[in-house]
Amino acid sequence: MTSLPLNFFTGLIVSFLGTLPLGVLNITIMDVSVKKGMNSALRFALACALVEFVYSYISVQLTKSIAEFPALRPVTELIATITLLGMGIYYIRKQNSLTASKQKTVSSFYLGTVLSILNVVAFPFWILYTTLLLGKGLVGLSQHSLIIIYVTGISVGTIAGLLPFAYASRFLTRIVAVHQHRMDRAIGLLFIFLCACQFISLIV
Repeated sequence: MTSLPLNFFTGLIVSFLGTLPLGVLNITIMDVSVKKGMNSALRFALACALVEFVYSYISVQLTKSIAEFPALRPVTELIATITLLGMGIYYIRKQNSLTASKQKTVSSFYLGTVLSILNVVAFPFWILYTTLLLGKGLVGLSQHSLIIIYVTGISVGTIAGLLPFAYASRFLTRIVAVHQHRMDRAIGLLFIFLCACQFISLIV
């Protein structure tokens, strides 16, 4: 049986790694940190984590419903393989997106909440990875406490993934501006590799 600590740390690690690819949230927190300071950046990260908690909880419930029908497992694994391939192609072809955020005088917490709510890609992301982790026995959803600790780990992982960008914002902004495309290609190749691994496990 999957333990509470395993659920927590699995959610934390996957969320942390999922936050590292450059996107609206981590680029915005760099801008917030530079313009408004670390306290504002922390409030931004907290808002993102709270929204991620809700989104991941809903996604986990959907995944649990899918898991209750074993006949759908090959279909979900095929969808996971295609999704990983799509994400790989997206990051390899992605254009540079580091632009200065035009922020009005709004609270960082509100800004983080709005941007996170608009980040609806979190739903397929967590359905995909929860399905994969569930199939590998790294996550358990049999009890409500397991689900809560899992999504709590996801929220903590979101904060842990955003804070390095906030703390190193002045340095990272220059690096990202020069090397963002290379980073995106590396991330894309990683997704392609994961897609290949998933495809092999599907046909073996």
